[in-house]
Amino acid sequence: MHLDSKYIKITNFLQKKVHGTSFPNPTVFALIVESDKKFSSNRIVSFGFTQKGGRPHAEAVAISNVKFLKNKIYTLYSTLEPCCHEGREESCVEKIIKSNIQRIIFSSKDPDKRVNGKGIKKLERSGLKVKYNIFADEIQNPYKGYILNRKFNRPKVTLKVGCSMDSKIAVKRGQRDQITNKIVKKIVHNIRSENDAILVGGNTIKIDNPDLNCRIPGLENLSPYKVILSKSLNFDSNSKIFKSKNRNLNIIFTLESNLKKIKSLKSKCYKVVTLKEEDFNLSNILSNLAKFGICNLLVEGGSKIFTSFLNEGLVDQLIIFRSNFFIGPQGQEMFSDKLKLRQNFFVITNVLNVQNNIMEIFDRKR
Repeated sequence: MHLDSKYIKITNFLQKKVHGTSFPNPTVFALIVESDKKFSSNRIVSFGFTQKGGRPHAEAVAISNVKFLKNKIYTLYSTLEPCCHEGREESCVEKIIKSNIQRIIFSSKDPDKRVNGKGIKKLERSGLKVKYNIFADEIQNPYKGYILNRKFNRPKVTLKVGCSMDSKIAVKRGQRDQITNKIVKKIVHNIRSENDAILVGGNTIKIDNPDLNCRIPGLENLSPYKVILSKSLNFDSNSKIFKSKNRNLNIIFTLESNLKKIKSLKSKCYKVVTLKEEDFNLSNILSNLAKFGICNLLVEGGSKIFTSFLNEGLVDQLIIFRSNFFIGPQGQEMFSDKLKLRQNFFVITNVLNVQNNIMEIFDRKR
């Protein structure tokens, strides 16, 4: 039915407008359409999307706002398969079954083992019409982090770099410099709001003393978790990141041997994860972050961290903001000389002009 394609297109488009606002749950968008018996008259009567904190779910919000009429057919369109497992409240599948909805159309199956096809079976056993995998490809990108989390126990990793035309990230090594323009800064804050966490190394905290939050009006409450990797904890425990209103979002990974320093930081963090030397590796750290529910991770620095992620093949997307000037040989390179990235690992998918700067987007080849 061409109507199904039309309304799934709408739900997929609108999902991208609210993507990243429902941590720790994936952001789902749902529509309810009211039709006559011949489907000659159709109108959207309700919509909903997953709310902040992950509850209530999109389908539940949409259903709660409908006054169902007799002699009408109601179709629920959603970006993702409705949940069927009981949690803090009744599942979306149960809510759908108890409502007057007759048809359920969604774009993609849920990769979560608790759902993945089970929702379809429950709906069909109740006599409801179910269709899915409609424009599933176009919704894969927004859900990529969620899919990686559920299937491979790691988040989607986006590596973001700001550099000069000759790929330098600072005028001198160990120095903080503003290289890109103010518009780029706003774009970066928007990107932060769409990610669950930002990751940096301890040296970035020591040198840059960053806030690592969202400072665009309206997006402040979408500031992500702040992840610090530091074996030595060689930064000031009074850095900005530990003084901000969002200090309860801090997650630190360090070695078990740093007992004294760990004690002084525990009250300023959501979590301090201590690891043995042999376990302090990126794959293990990403696995730990996935357990916290993190699906989308933004890596912001520094050059050693960038290089390590690339060398281990753990970057899914690379975003480079390039300014309009050269720094020269004295500047700090974007990546360390240990970079061993094989050719054709990434494909460039977009190049955008940002006033006098350039935004380059590279995606990992499938």
